Amino acid sequence: MISILYRCTELIQKLNRIPIASNHSVLIDWLKHNYRNGENWYKLSDPARQRLREWIGGINYGDFQKLVNLILNRLDLQDFESNRLCRRRDFWADYSNRFERLRILLPKTSQIAIGYQIQSDVDLLEDDGSDCTEVCIFDFGEWFVVEFFRGRGSETRLFPKNCTNQQILFGESTLSVKRIRCLGGDKHDHEFLWQVFSRIWLANNGILPNPDIQCSRNPTADQLQQRENRLERWKREIERLEREARAYCNSSPLRSH
Repeated sequence: MISILYRCTELIQKLNRIPIASNHSVLIDWLKHNYRNGENWYKLSDPARQRLREWIGGINYGDFQKLVNLILNRLDLQDFESNRLCRRRDFWADYSNRFERLRILLPKTSQIAIGYQIQSDVDLLEDDGSDCTEVCIFDFGEWFVVEFFRGRGSETRLFPKNCTNQQILFGESTLSVKRIRCLGGDKHDHEFLWQVFSRIWLANNGILPNPDIQCSRNPTADQLQQRENRLERWKREIERLEREARAYCNSSPLRSH
């Protein structure tokens, strides 16, 4: 059976842009669990591995996109929050072929509003007094990227993929905003021009967009100064939120790591 599917996979990867991620998700799920890790992965040719990554990424991005759209349609957001979510949805579309796993964490209010309409792993986010936000954790192979959707700070965090981070970010049944911030990691803002600088930040860590994605134009001097002014406020806010997170984790030994 394995050898037959192996040959099928080799054949499929030669076909041009089959929309298998949307039409054959059960097959892709089977291939993901049987080929993505272990010796079977190395039996595939390089083109077959790349095609499988694209299919898996397409499914995962579809769940991310659906989540954002549900939030936009079902939650009473302010205009600036809606605009931010739309920009994030569009930004991560450029990386849709790169995701290997996706974990979604929802606050209680969002879980009630959205229900069970997302196929990926969806868990309840523990209430620790932080601003209400949804959280997505992306597995990019060598790195975990954590995206906070809303609230003060509203950052992206980057964590190396090691046993500790994997256990916490994908293995723990209960996570909260403060617990994730207690892990540290490198962080990036969502202030003015964030898309330009996020792309550079990700690329410096080996996370590249899908092929044929056009680079953004270089910002002007005035735009850079405007960004720097906003960035200073964001840095102060993040420092405050991280202090709160450390205090929370230190006062809750059972929750800290």
